[in-house]
Amino acid sequence: MKNITIEEKGCAKINLALHVIGVQEDGYHVLDSIVIFTDIFDSLFFKKNKKNRLSFTGEFSNALNGKKNSILEALNLFENVLTDHFSINLEKNLPLGAGLGGGSADAAAVIRFITNHFRYQMPSPIAISKIGADVPACVLSVASRVGGIGEIVKPIDISGIDLWIVLVNPRIFVSTGSIFEQVIEKHNAPLEPFAHFGSTDQFIDYLKGQRNDLQAVTTNKFPEIKQVLDTIEKTQDVLLSRMSGSGSTCFGLYRNQEIAKKAVSYIKKNNNKWWIKFSKVN
Repeated sequence: MKNITIEEKGCAKINLALHVIGVQEDGYHVLDSIVIFTDIFDSLFFKKNKKNRLSFTGEFSNALNGKKNSILEALNLFENVLTDHFSINLEKNLPLGAGLGGGSADAAAVIRFITNHFRYQMPSPIAISKIGADVPACVLSVASRVGGIGEIVKPIDISGIDLWIVLVNPRIFVSTGSIFEQVIEKHNAPLEPFAHFGSTDQFIDYLKGQRNDLQAVTTNKFPEIKQVLDTIEKTQDVLLSRMSGSGSTCFGLYRNQEIAKKAVSYIKKNNNKWWIKFSKVN
């Protein structure tokens, strides 16, 4: 790949449901979650270099730290075997502290790049999850049920589902750790059993019976996130609205692209400073 620039995408992850079902002795929370991925993403551009060099561009690049971040942590997983060095440019399009797993998606992009192009063995899920709980799921970037502290990833078949998603972020940074610290009930019921989702209606009905155990904590702390949810719920023909991860991004699910576009227009009408995107559910 000499003098060739290769792009890897770090796609936004959405927790359609997130149940906190326990806590380990080390303080990490045990989760049971359904995640999907979107066509909204960060882009990482890799080129061989004499030494590792990291640069940032994009809407949210100013908030990044060039000395301590998930990309460097992912590179460190291969420090004992990788002899090549790279110039890496991160085009940061996803907001930070947003519940979208952006940093995890970027780390996952590094892991995919190295294992796919240099034939190195994939690190263990436990090692990968130490970078961030979402990284193992982001490495696969397919609809999955995620358990443990993020290291248990089981892909699920949503091929029969036809949905569009609208993402809305009020440009508030939410610290995941601070939200988990405020969760009072740490031993909640897991996701209800499921085998296969044969239709969109079946999938939506199932999701309506689940929850995000972090949502109440986050919306109590940040009333503007509750305002985002209220706004999404007022959009025409929304099937489900919920917060992703620990926030601050919330989502609405819709049957087709046309309805999703109308929802975006409605939300932007009075909230044009919010970050608003839409995508097919993947």
